[in-house]
Amino acid sequence: MKFIISILLFIIAMNINAQNYDTCKIQKSEAINAQKIDKNELICIAKNSEKPFTVFYTLTSWCAPCREHFPNILELNKTGKVNLYVVLVESEKDKRIVNAINFIKSKSETIKFGVLKDEVYGTNTGKRNKKFITEMTPKNNEVIDGYGKLILVDKSGKILYTTSWKDYEGDSKNYKKMLDNKILPLIK
Repeated sequence: MKFIISILLFIIAMNINAQNYDTCKIQKSEAINAQKIDKNELICIAKNSEKPFTVFYTLTSWCAPCREHFPNILELNKTGKVNLYVVLVESEKDKRIVNAINFIKSKSETIKFGVLKDEVYGTNTGKRNKKFITEMTPKNNEVIDGYGKLILVDKSGKILYTTSWKDYEGDSKNYKKMLDNKILPLIK
């Protein structure tokens, strides 16, 4: 009986989460099987989250550190306080993006993801990433371009923190340490 109730609660939670994404009126990409997103839609996702925080993680198909750190990112779900959403930085029409989608799905079937809109960010990966990171970095923080960024947004839609290479404090291999020092204190 407990098992059946657990299954029903899981299904209800997934439907509520799906309704939250529908509230934001996010379009599907015509080029790939993913949602098309920009800053406004990501803020809407955070505001409509059933959890107090949403963490957006930027990923490209060819970024080895992004893939290497992904298991640590998945650990954030275990806090019970965050929704995790992966932001694919490559163009919707970039043939390599399928590799990133397959990578995400191989690690977790439940993680939501979307691709930055070509019509807003253009098709050059570097330029679209720089524009997106500039939009998603809090005003009082230095904008530092890069991939594998964590962007923490609260339920009010306020961008609390955007990580950068400086957050590693000289230990770029230890992603977990960066999470423990920079992100986890903000969600407690």
